[in-house]
Amino acid sequence: MVKIVGQSLANTSEEDISTLEIDVRVKLFILLRNTDEKILNKFVGEITKQVKLLPTAVEEEVDFLRQYCTEGGKRLLKSLRYTSDYEFPNGCRAPPWRQLLGEICYVVIEPCDAEALYITCSSSGVFLNAGLDKEEDESLYERQSDYYEDIATLLKRVSPHFEENVKKQYFVEQKPRRSIHLAHVVYEIEQAQPKTPEEREWEKLQRALYGRKKREPCQRWRNLGVLTICGATEEEELLMSPAERKRLGSKNKTMMKSGLTAASSIGLTASQRRKSIVASFPEEHFSGSSSESEEEEEQTERRPDTSTELQSEYWQVQKLVKYLKAADQTATVLVLCAMMDLDLMKEVIQLAILDLGGLELLLNLLDTTDIRSKIGSLKILAKISQNVIIRQTIVNMRGLQRMVNNLDIPVKELQALASETIAHVAKFRRARRIVRVHGGISKLVKLLECFPYSATPEEDMEMNLEVARCGASALWSLSKSSKNKEAIRKAGGIPLLGFLLRSPYEDMVIPVVGTLQECASQKNYRVAIENEGMVKDLVKNLRSDNEELQMLCASAIFKCAEDKLTRDLVRSHQGLQPLVSLLSKAENKQLLAAATGAIWKCSISMENVAIFQEYKALQILIGLLTEQPEEVLVNVVGALGQFARIPANKSIICNGGGIRALINLLNGTNQALLVNVAKAVGACATERDNVA
Repeated sequence: MVKIVGQSLANTSEEDISTLEIDVRVKLFILLRNTDEKILNKFVGEITKQVKLLPTAVEEEVDFLRQYCTEGGKRLLKSLRYTSDYEFPNGCRAPPWRQLLGEICYVVIEPCDAEALYITCSSSGVFLNAGLDKEEDESLYERQSDYYEDIATLLKRVSPHFEENVKKQYFVEQKPRRSIHLAHVVYEIEQAQPKTPEEREWEKLQRALYGRKKREPCQRWRNLGVLTICGATEEEELLMSPAERKRLGSKNKTMMKSGLTAASSIGLTASQRRKSIVASFPEEHFSGSSSESEEEEEQTERRPDTSTELQSEYWQVQKLVKYLKAADQTATVLVLCAMMDLDLMKEVIQLAILDLGGLELLLNLLDTTDIRSKIGSLKILAKISQNVIIRQTIVNMRGLQRMVNNLDIPVKELQALASETIAHVAKFRRARRIVRVHGGISKLVKLLECFPYSATPEEDMEMNLEVARCGASALWSLSKSSKNKEAIRKAGGIPLLGFLLRSPYEDMVIPVVGTLQECASQKNYRVAIENEGMVKDLVKNLRSDNEELQMLCASAIFKCAEDKLTRDLVRSHQGLQPLVSLLSKAENKQLLAAATGAIWKCSISMENVAIFQEYKALQILIGLLTEQPEEVLVNVVGALGQFARIPANKSIICNGGGIRALINLLNGTNQALLVNVAKAVGACATERDNVA
């Protein structure tokens, strides 16, 4: 103790010993805390100095070194070549199973003063392999040297000729270039200050997000057309020569016929990921019943690469993900708050979270016991899951199972966010099957009971509404599979959907009607809709100002009107006139297709045809025979075939130019349209004047 505090402790009286003990404890505590800070600073500094190579950087360096493989005074190397001429869409030349280990390509270099060098370029650096050339023996991939920053550094170490002559070239006569690592960001950890841990963590995040210094490229990289780390500014782009612009634009690659799947692309860099973007694809037309056998998995869209340089948002996400990996419970919440401040709807941020391992961290938080971390993670997942490649990766990482498990936790905000995220992810068949197999449908149906049956505090009522709305949205996405429709019915979802259909809130009614119109393709659902009195509510919502709600209600009536009882109920609740009024919104093709489909099915009953004629529906339908998409034409022609059963209407169709328009439609290839055209023309041809 004397050695720590000093010689004064030996001369202290016994009365002052207690006071000194307290001082010693305080000094020890401060000393240990400062030591811990220093160790942490050194540890973080070592980690952040690790090299992270990209395929574009390797390609640039190889192309640059090839310029000095020619004969003459500038010759530095005899030859330099890739072992494979095939380049994958992500810019790598290594086989897919080696890409998973971070390897980018393999090159063979013949120095002027040494034997051929077999080099592996990976995301962790450059090293010598065991002689890999054309033969793909697994033993040849093994590392035979240390990691080097780049190819030039390795050549300087093994080739004295290269090291001596490279200094004579013009590009090294400049100031010594600074090593630029495209995925390297330096972190500065603030020294211990008399502040709370939460304040220090928040200040670190603010500096990481907004305090990054501008980095200037050296002259060599400017000559190569490589700009700043975060991309070229507008002024720099204007100053670039046409040749430089062409060089930067030549990096766009065409995608492979059958690219790597989302599962095998986990862990690739952002520039690689950009070449394998999957875009959303219209899944189903509402004018027909959606069965599971007719659906397809989401498909990959070919998209040109925007730039070889990464945007500044990428680096912000990288900092936050690194903090998230090492954060404790309190710091995790702070990092999630900072991440939510980003524009999560931007594609570059969504893909950066995926590339840098942030998606896996967010999904892992769903397995923790901290409710705040779960809620923060789901708020981010609910937004980024609208990206197709991300939701496919969520399924591959078993994220849906974790979300379904969180539906059991009695925290309403957590249940609402989990349901909303499931609604976004369950856009393709495999995801919907996973939710059903793990019991997610019954849990989502139970959430519909959160709707307030009795008077409750206003805050509780709003949260109950939000939980029920998100649960209905998830069921809407899941109801596109026939097996899920049956599972919803068995779980008791029909009465609850009927109850929510009477809600005065449009945000609540839209997912409920969407679920009902998807399920109405099955007979037992149509019977239940009739028995539960839902037709009246569907007709009432036809008069809404929300076009999406109008379209869904008209689509539900279209499917339910196959039964005579539904057609009579629509007429008795005065729903025919609103359907005719929807025909005036011809610019909204989805709404027009749903309205014409409902009119077609309702006109099967002759009583409804008479009412439609009072509102001039026949003349409007004749005017829709031209310049309309096929899904609209199928329904319009089908309705005309029903109207033509009345002799007077046959003449109206003929005099209005309907016969000529119908005959022109026979040139198409849509079978449903051709069948309806044949029926309509056949009905009109029973009149002799119409045949002439």
